[in-house]
Amino acid sequence: MLENKLYWYWGISEIATAVFLIQGISNWVQFMAFITSHGLTIALTYMIFGILIGSDPELRKQVFTKGFILFFNIIAIVPLIGPAVTLFIIIFLRFFPLYPVRTESYQKVNRDVLIGVQQKLEGRTIPLTEALLIRQLPRDIALRMLSVIDEMDWAATKSGILRYIIRLSPYENIVLVAIDILKKKTDAILSEIAHLEILEEKTHENLHTLSNLYHELCYLDLCEPLMKQTYLNKACEYTLMCLEISSGNEDDALLCVKYLLEADRVDEAHDIYNRVRESGDYFFPRWVTYEFEFSVRKSDEVLFDNLYLLIESGGGVFIPEKVKEAAKTWRKVLTSAWL
Repeated sequence: MLENKLYWYWGISEIATAVFLIQGISNWVQFMAFITSHGLTIALTYMIFGILIGSDPELRKQVFTKGFILFFNIIAIVPLIGPAVTLFIIIFLRFFPLYPVRTESYQKVNRDVLIGVQQKLEGRTIPLTEALLIRQLPRDIALRMLSVIDEMDWAATKSGILRYIIRLSPYENIVLVAIDILKKKTDAILSEIAHLEILEEKTHENLHTLSNLYHELCYLDLCEPLMKQTYLNKACEYTLMCLEISSGNEDDALLCVKYLLEADRVDEAHDIYNRVRESGDYFFPRWVTYEFEFSVRKSDEVLFDNLYLLIESGGGVFIPEKVKEAAKTWRKVLTSAWL
């Protein structure tokens, strides 16, 4: 209510100022009356300003600066037009959404979201290095880039970048540095593997670590292609041991099936899948990806059709998008129109 009254008083004093200006000022009485009405208008403008800005703490932080107050005063002094312009600016700032992006949006981002973004960016790392044209990079810039890559946390993408540099860089010292980084990682993995393999009693955790280390080693690609298959088979052996110790734990079974399929040991992977399903410790959304792969690699069109119905019916919301795209592509291959 007070704010509405102030608007009425402001309008009356502004009209009074306009009347004095139109009629002209010919004596001291009229001059004093004009100064009073204009001063009252400025005072009411300040009061409205205080009420509007005081009701919004975020806006108060942005507006109450020395520069803005000085600008505000200079405009308000102008008779008739100044208070009206100033009041318009105040109302505009108060009721029009001019806020910047809140800093909390950056400070309180969910960690899972950040990890997802990081994985997306890692997927673009190799195309990005291709865009940088490693073959044409000057020696000093290439060395600087290698130093940055060396400080990165290790990931499968990192080994891909280093192999890419080894193939394309025209400078021998750049190639040698990249090879050295890969060799240091390989030596660290082999050292950890040797330490774990000499243990007389291997726990489930140790076996799980060994399988992951062998799996990582086979993708460093510093070894001969034949050794890659050997390392992958070793990873499969240790996952099978994990599965035996844990008496068919579903997590171990999933990892085991994953590694066996990579090693092209499809029948063994399918046997493990059947045992887990028959045991009752089976959660379909976690296995549907492998079921699609089994249906394709074992040419089981009946199983594939049954699974594909989930996609067509919209019921497979838990199926990853990449699996859906692959299934749709394979479906086209199976139809007579695409044969």
